Amino acid sequence: MNRATHCALVGALAIGAACSSAEDAPPPPTSVSATATRPTPQTPPVIEPTTVAANVDCRTLTNPVYLPTTTLIDTLMRRVLPKFADGSPTTGVGPTDQMTVIQFPQGSCGAYEVIDQNLEISGTGIYFAAGNATPLNCDLPTGTGIKADFAAMDVGGQTCLGAAPQASMVEFPSHVETLGFVVPKNSTQRSITATEAYYVMKFAGEAGKQITPWVDPNFVHVRSGGSSTQLTIGANIGLSGTMWNALLQGNGGSSAVQTAVIADNSNGNHEKSLGILNSSKWESSLNEMRVLAFEPFNSCLGAVFPDSTSVARDKRNVRDGHYPIWTNLRYVLEHQGGAPFSDNGTVSATRAKRFIDIMNGEATATNLDVPLQVIQTGNIPACAMQVSRAFDGSDIKAFEHPAPCNCYFDSVNGVVNPNCRACSGTNPCPTGVCRSGFCEPR
Repeated sequence: MNRATHCALVGALAIGAACSSAEDAPPPPTSVSATATRPTPQTPPVIEPTTVAANVDCRTLTNPVYLPTTTLIDTLMRRVLPKFADGSPTTGVGPTDQMTVIQFPQGSCGAYEVIDQNLEISGTGIYFAAGNATPLNCDLPTGTGIKADFAAMDVGGQTCLGAAPQASMVEFPSHVETLGFVVPKNSTQRSITATEAYYVMKFAGEAGKQITPWVDPNFVHVRSGGSSTQLTIGANIGLSGTMWNALLQGNGGSSAVQTAVIADNSNGNHEKSLGILNSSKWESSLNEMRVLAFEPFNSCLGAVFPDSTSVARDKRNVRDGHYPIWTNLRYVLEHQGGAPFSDNGTVSATRAKRFIDIMNGEATATNLDVPLQVIQTGNIPACAMQVSRAFDGSDIKAFEHPAPCNCYFDSVNGVVNPNCRACSGTNPCPTGVCRSGFCEPR
């Protein structure tokens, strides 16, 4: 298939403007069946300890809450968990909301399995002390009976299971994480279509099924079948993340992909190099790599960047639904009888739900601006989104957050929005609500 059949760059928003041609008709996409048989439970995920020796029992920490979690929220947790650990009303969240969230980092689907299969947690956890962004270690011995109070993952349970989740596993969509295809800065490539990505990831340069210039699998840098990055992108190109070609260059983490793509700038392979990453990684390396515009299946807009232009940071096309490769962080909390439930007790379940509500903007905490922390890690708080979706790769639908923060999001990212009006106690809004220094419609 010749990439020349695809549309050329015609504007800052889109690369191309015509609908996909018959030649580019997508292969039948994979789908998630709601009636599929639930997979047999696997061996409990191995919780990898850190290199720092633990010297405290996790159970002795103040108001402990146990969280198996995706590794992609590490940066955000470093920002917020020291505040939750601080019971001071002057510097922390105060005594009512004080809790020590103990993380057990792993892949998204591994984290989901812990709570879905009600597995006992043991090993070395990571926590933060009040006002200290340095991670600390604690031990949770085997045989304690401690279970997960909730879980955090970058894909939905349906993506991990290949079937509809148990009704008791309630998911709370949180901030949005943008993902995409990246190339070294020296590459001349500007875009990729869903069909092209399908062929690259499924056939890995097989003769007769090549997509130039990505014909050498040694320079196509991906993750693994259990990675939320690969699963999310797979859901948008019609190829399950577990079915990508084994000849592609798998990596154990996003940092490894980032390093490999950057290295291809100087080894003569910049044109054939392709990687998959989340926005926080490529935005931290804009002088060394860039994200490609992406054209979904059956699109008449052509290929679009996540942002309004290739150099902007407004995530406009993600927020309004034109760029589809994104996923919500999900917090998963078991419910019994319609109420939050934890095997560790009602108090633990209540704390977990309170944490979720604060992180999702349904509640506020003293001295903690969650939207600001989310934005500064390169992600999009739910309050800045105008679209949502039911599960990974599903249709995008219009969405109205009850407490929007669109103008605040633009301001933090340095975007001058002529439709935004500043406000304060002495400068009220003529209509709407003054929130975070700007007039918002609700």
